[in-house]
Amino acid sequence: MPDSLDVFGPAKLGPVTLRNRIIKAATFEARSPNALVSDELIEFHRLPAAGGVGMTTVAYCAVSPGGRASGNQMWMRPEAVPGLRRLTDAIHAEGAAASAQIAHAGPVANASDNNAAALAPVGFFNPAANEFTKEATRDDLDEVSAQHVTAVRLAIEAGFDAVEIHLGHNYLASAFLSPRINTRDDEFGGSLENRAKVARALVMAVRRAVDQEGAQIAVTAKLNIADGVRGGIDVEESLTTATWLEEDGALDAIELTAGSSFVNPMYTFRGDARPRWRSVARTSTASTPTVTPTYWTRPSCSAPS
Repeated sequence: MPDSLDVFGPAKLGPVTLRNRIIKAATFEARSPNALVSDELIEFHRLPAAGGVGMTTVAYCAVSPGGRASGNQMWMRPEAVPGLRRLTDAIHAEGAAASAQIAHAGPVANASDNNAAALAPVGFFNPAANEFTKEATRDDLDEVSAQHVTAVRLAIEAGFDAVEIHLGHNYLASAFLSPRINTRDDEFGGSLENRAKVARALVMAVRRAVDQEGAQIAVTAKLNIADGVRGGIDVEESLTTATWLEEDGALDAIELTAGSSFVNPMYTFRGDARPRWRSVARTSTASTPTVTPTYWTRPSCSAPS
């Protein structure tokens, strides 16, 4: 990677050419009543596109009703496609690309709102939701993988240029990565290699679906560099996971993030990244590009998703 890049010049993201390297990261939007696209959501993304970003990311398109962190969050189903198509058309009309962030909230899911159990590596009482989580079985994980496949196919139908798989913030895949949350003693627990199986399987399932569809869209992932809590994911483990994801060959880029929406949600709202995180992005010799968004703690900014 060269010492300096032209941030404002065209750039390749997998098969997609962006007009520049500026990407609006996924942020909490609260603009999806009835779990569908609204005019307000379209305008929310049209504005940064009109302002010149290369791509804007539609936050938290849940892969299932039970994968939502709150009851009004959008989830990917055929009923959502017409609205999503209007959204991508509006973004494209301004010259920008559109990315859909697909995710399952796992232990962060609101079981009461969703009328579905919140899946987690192990069952425990979640005081934030006042509910017990459900230990995910192999069948549960296979179903979540199939739901990611359906979600990406619907994203392609809706005209998105990229999909971002959420592997951060202690949502389902990230909760399995976390040694603090994942205390299983089976094939999905213990070593980092075992804890990373869910994340790697989801990424591979999405990539296979994209290839099967013959779609020219980019596949990216949002990965925690650190959970910010004692006993959680740390930088060294994240670098190893990122290396495995690169070696799997299914991703066009990895977006760096941090914090837990479950164990320590306010950590996610901190300001500029720690110097060590910045150096990780700058000194990486990996061929998979890294995207390094920064969030500021001021009222006009949205919370990261």
